[in-house]
Amino acid sequence: MRRLFFSGILLAILVSLTLSGCGPELEDDIETALTLPGDDWGFPSPFAFYPRGPGYIRMSLLFDTLTWKDEEGVIDWLAEEWSSSEDAKEWTFTLRSDLTWHDGQPLTAKDVAFTYRYFTTHRAGIQWSWPLDKIADAVADGERRVTITLNEPIADPHAMLFGSLPVIPEHIWKGVDEPVRFTGDVAVVGSGPFTLVEYNKEEGRYRYGANADYFNGRPLVDRLTFIKVENEALALETGGVDAARFWGKEIEAVRALQETGEYASIEGPSFWVLQMIFNTQKEPFHQVEVRQAIAHAVNRVRIVDQVTHGGAIVANLGILSPFTEWANPDLPSYPHEPERARDLLAEAGVSDLELELLTTGDYAREAELIEEDLEAVGIEVQVRTGDRTTVDGLLREGGFDLAINGHGGIANPAMLETPTWPAGVYQNEIYDQLYAEQAQTLDPERRLELVWELQSIVAEELPVLTLWHPKMWTVYNPEKLDTWFYTDGGIGFGIPLPMNKLVFLER
Repeated sequence: MRRLFFSGILLAILVSLTLSGCGPELEDDIETALTLPGDDWGFPSPFAFYPRGPGYIRMSLLFDTLTWKDEEGVIDWLAEEWSSSEDAKEWTFTLRSDLTWHDGQPLTAKDVAFTYRYFTTHRAGIQWSWPLDKIADAVADGERRVTITLNEPIADPHAMLFGSLPVIPEHIWKGVDEPVRFTGDVAVVGSGPFTLVEYNKEEGRYRYGANADYFNGRPLVDRLTFIKVENEALALETGGVDAARFWGKEIEAVRALQETGEYASIEGPSFWVLQMIFNTQKEPFHQVEVRQAIAHAVNRVRIVDQVTHGGAIVANLGILSPFTEWANPDLPSYPHEPERARDLLAEAGVSDLELELLTTGDYAREAELIEEDLEAVGIEVQVRTGDRTTVDGLLREGGFDLAINGHGGIANPAMLETPTWPAGVYQNEIYDQLYAEQAQTLDPERRLELVWELQSIVAEELPVLTLWHPKMWTVYNPEKLDTWFYTDGGIGFGIPLPMNKLVFLER
């Protein structure tokens, strides 16, 4: 693989010339290269990446934020210090003095102020859930000082905004009217530890080069490549990739790799959830009794046992991970009781129910077991599978009855904003008011009460039926890189991946 990599250097140089706005040209003396499994997660600009965790990660390697997170919590990043007003509406940040963009231009407070104003005025079409409507203004005071004013306080401002919103260069973006469509070479000029060498959508390939002038030191690897692979375990064993991520039902592959003694591994927190989403805007799923009946019909314990073989736990019905302080420990339960399910359906006046269960191929086995459980109580189910992008699109459009879908970030109460995400079919005015209140509540005890109340509503109303929280592992070749870790609470909003940019930096 190393010989193949070197044989491709000439091609990479030619590619870099076509991406002249992305940073310096490739060097001939590449010392270290790391290859990781991946897929297409969209063009890695702050506006065009696919709105899921891996898409954000691809972008975060190129762009920085005011603050960041390490294993334990918030740390300084572009900003070396900050303070806020007593009401937490006015935040002042002092930037480091050695910041530059990939093209050599200085990064100043004017860029930060521009970024926050630009995102606010161009938020149409942005699918990542930054609270952009909470930004009132951003003003630079000299080269290094910027003040950001909020309309109302944000309960977790670093995770939700300052530590997750990428700072963009004014000299590139000030004339761009449609940022989501802007995918030119200079759209990926950031200040991050890497520059983009190549993005190949069809092959799901990303190639990054080390930013030798990075303020936090040159990365530990000169070239970082993500490639699409069919079998991560096999790719790791054959040397096609240098690390692989596993979760849930892949536990047997982890055990097999660990038994070889050739690899190191780390286990991560279960900040992810698989759930079945009800389209509460369609009959008869608008009736809570029907949703509760289905909850009693589905044997979640059997699904976890037969599908994951010990690689997951039965999920918290309030969505949030039971491994965080936010999880409500006192929620109603729906034990597997087919007779109770039949009674609830009869009480709701529902009989001869036929429905479509939408999912991706990854969850085909879960769908089969749910189909069996529902048919046992008289509900006829047709399973429909599609790729991830198609399924997410149908969820956003409301084109489904039931759907199996998963997402990370569930260590963060922000994931409760739309319980049926990426669908937005659930409507509850009281719930929305409670969410808005907790999102700006600064008192930790009061906020916890509100978050627990939100989870109670989710568990009682059941806009979703959570299925399982997976265990997670990263197995890797320690000779190539031995700095992997999972971020406490997840990266940014709560992305449960071991791809914190600190992994690639000397600390």
